[in-house]
Amino acid sequence: MDIELPSDDDSSDDDSVYGGRVDLYEAYWLYVDGVRYIGPVLKQSAATAEDTETSPLARHYTHFYEKKENHKERCADLPGNLPGYKDHFEEPRGDVQKVPRKRLDELGIDWEETDDPIWLPPEYELPEVWDDDLTTLDKAELQDLVHELRSENEELRDERDELESKLADVANALSRFLDSPSDGERQTPNVSGESTHICDNCGKSFDSKAAKHGHSSHCDGSGSALEDLEKLAMELPELNDEQSSEGHSDIPPEEELENLNHLLKGSL
Repeated sequence: MDIELPSDDDSSDDDSVYGGRVDLYEAYWLYVDGVRYIGPVLKQSAATAEDTETSPLARHYTHFYEKKENHKERCADLPGNLPGYKDHFEEPRGDVQKVPRKRLDELGIDWEETDDPIWLPPEYELPEVWDDDLTTLDKAELQDLVHELRSENEELRDERDELESKLADVANALSRFLDSPSDGERQTPNVSGESTHICDNCGKSFDSKAAKHGHSSHCDGSGSALEDLEKLAMELPELNDEQSSEGHSDIPPEEELENLNHLLKGSL
């Protein structure tokens, strides 16, 4: 997207303050016109200058704008100024052309007859607003995209189900861990003098066989609850990081893909 400046073949004497063509002014001139050309188009689009990650149009605008600002600073140390340079030479050096008024009207760019022409290399073309713009895809490409999104959506659902299962395991293990007696509780004697009935599985003590048997049907390995929690705690952050890396906003990735999937299915 950069502008290539031809070498200065004009060896004629110039008695102006500029002393002939100046590369910095030539580049500054074209970058200014690039901003004048792309800026109004970007403003009318759904993108903004902040969307450089997803919008080619925003990337072009940002590139031209940054180049313009850079050359503005560098030209501040030169004799004269850009308006004076433009008045003196009337048009930029090299293979450039005026953007036709008809083209400016098509793009909705406000331009008055008294405004300076917009000069650009003839090969320059405005990019699409968005990467992989759906309006540029044919039906087969759209169907491929829908298939790809459906596959990604299924993968995200599987990851979500796996995460929910692991969270359920954590809840169960934590519940068993909290319900299991501490070592001190297990050693507390029965002050009533009655024989103590102890669960062989978790070690919890009961005053009666009925209480012990009523508990045993719900006891499924609480002795390993702490180890279960430690193992799950090591696994869950990795899964969470993997899922969060899929998203581009505050919307959960699975919801974002599912919404787009529904949108695309409705367009075919």
